[in-house]
Amino acid sequence: MLYFPLKFYRKETVMSSHPLSRLRFNFGFLLESPVGDSRTTELDYPSIIVAEDVTLTPLQGQFTATRISEGLYLNGKLTSVIETPCVRCLTNMNLSIAFTLDELFYYPPDTAPEGSYAWSDTGFIDLSPLVRELSLLEIPMKPICGEDCQGLCMVCGQNLNEADCDCEDDDIDPRLIKLRSLLED
Repeated sequence: MLYFPLKFYRKETVMSSHPLSRLRFNFGFLLESPVGDSRTTELDYPSIIVAEDVTLTPLQGQFTATRISEGLYLNGKLTSVIETPCVRCLTNMNLSIAFTLDELFYYPPDTAPEGSYAWSDTGFIDLSPLVRELSLLEIPMKPICGEDCQGLCMVCGQNLNEADCDCEDDDIDPRLIKLRSLLED
């Protein structure tokens, strides 16, 4: 009988460089379920890091996973708050967002069209990429912290919401400054 120390039996996948997502769910019990079986899942995370660039505080709502002939259909509504900079004054603000999960995870995975989500043979589904995508799509093209936001001074960069600046209000286009000297002479 051969004896190998325990360290030879450990797989490197046990200690992955990426921590497991908190939005990873096991729907393996639905793999063999008949079409139409479903499970409702409620989410109530005080704060969750969805990706390196997206943190949602809080993430709440519920979704239903339904077994269909093509795979697993997810449908539900989620609400959250995401931090984003104001385009006028560049200060970070908290923006309330709400989005709908309406996605099909194909099973078996090799039947998924390119760019679609697949449900693996393990039964696990990681919603992080989908939630990241949907939350970023909810941010408006030009988010502003308030209708009364005055923005930044175009000359010195002072945040005009915090204090006034001493810059002169000059209506002349900077490209035409040389012409001003002709008027002054």
